[in-house]
Amino acid sequence: MNQNPKAIANLILDVANQIGRPASNLTLNKIAYFAHGSYLAKYKSPLIDAKIEAWQYGPVFREIYHEFKKCGDKNVSFFAKELNVDTGDMEVAQWSLPDDQVDFLRTVIASYLELSPGYLVEKSHLEDGPWHKAWYYEGRINPGMEISDEAILAHFSAQVRH
Repeated sequence: MNQNPKAIANLILDVANQIGRPASNLTLNKIAYFAHGSYLAKYKSPLIDAKIEAWQYGPVFREIYHEFKKCGDKNVSFFAKELNVDTGDMEVAQWSLPDDQVDFLRTVIASYLELSPGYLVEKSHLEDGPWHKAWYYEGRINPGMEISDEAILAHFSAQVRH
């Protein structure tokens, strides 16, 4: 059940609001990446239906970045919206997952919200990790290169307890 990246950003914001741990755009992108990797390792299916790119500060979903870029490095104080093609209205992006998967994701998200933005960046930059392999592909820096689900699955499968 691939999800829109904005919907997953909203799930992260929902958990952040519940536990009182605000999140910046950078934090949202890193946690969306970690949630995607954890979900992929557990369910063997991608969580988010968008390309993940290797940017200077780690993995980025362009859709999340652009939705919240006006916040700069400040905490995000609103939910992501998307166009409802039936009504033409902008509406809060909603996730659609079974309860057990939402519970799993809420646990993953809450654990990453406990970490500082700097640590999230560091954790996403592990040598020989998915970001590192894309960023330094063929020995050159490759900003914007896609981080494949195969690389993410291999990395997270070794780390996630089932």
